[in-house]
Amino acid sequence: MLDHAPPFPGDLAEALGFPPAGDRQWDAIAGSGADSVEIKILLTPGDDTAALLSGTHAVRVRHRRLHLLDTVDLALARAGVHLRLRDRGRDRWDLTVRLRGSGAVAVPDLPRPTGGRVELDVLPGAVYHSSEVRERVPAGLAIALRDSVLDPRELLTGPQAALLAYGVPDLDGELWAHGPLRVERASVPRPRCRLPHARHERCRFPGGRVLEEFSARCLPAQAPEVARASAYLLAAHRLTAAASQRTKTAVWADELLAGVR
Repeated sequence: MLDHAPPFPGDLAEALGFPPAGDRQWDAIAGSGADSVEIKILLTPGDDTAALLSGTHAVRVRHRRLHLLDTVDLALARAGVHLRLRDRGRDRWDLTVRLRGSGAVAVPDLPRPTGGRVELDVLPGAVYHSSEVRERVPAGLAIALRDSVLDPRELLTGPQAALLAYGVPDLDGELWAHGPLRVERASVPRPRCRLPHARHERCRFPGGRVLEEFSARCLPAQAPEVARASAYLLAAHRLTAAASQRTKTAVWADELLAGVR
């Protein structure tokens, strides 16, 4: 929930590409039944973005390494499915099966296995929905997945396997680890943005490309207000939105697909 603050000027969010206040798309998002919404804005990379967002507040930067597990010809990515291995540091790993699509689709129309989550990513000019199941993986097994010496399908839980089969019913062939995508993540201090779940990520792709993202998680009904607050924050610190707005995983999948075409 947003901290108490004066109303944010809605035209800043609309100028970025978010729907205008009162638009039916916000109603669709609020009524989607999703577990949560993430407002995401890709930023033009800069050397001082993190410092501008944190100000004088001390923040902890967390380092993540992400690997996409897929066939050589990226059959999963082509189907909008991401099987992701994440190294969170200190021998903490998790494995996620995620199905992605575009639009604020109502949750009853999406697969939702036991223990799964449905989330909407709302970016300027785009909305993506995802169903996912995430599970922790012991470090030794995770390293075997990273090194492509263990088939990840052997570690999937029943709900994860069901979600994978829903997305790619006839998956065949070996799965290999692609990556890593390196991510530096830091929470944006609440006094700086009046948002309880805001963060900044700086991502470096295997090919050297750098992407920066500001995001804020909220309940679906709060999405319009959080979008306005996010736009106001970026404008206040003179941070510029990137010309193209995509999620980092979608950008990475496109980069991988470009290499095998």
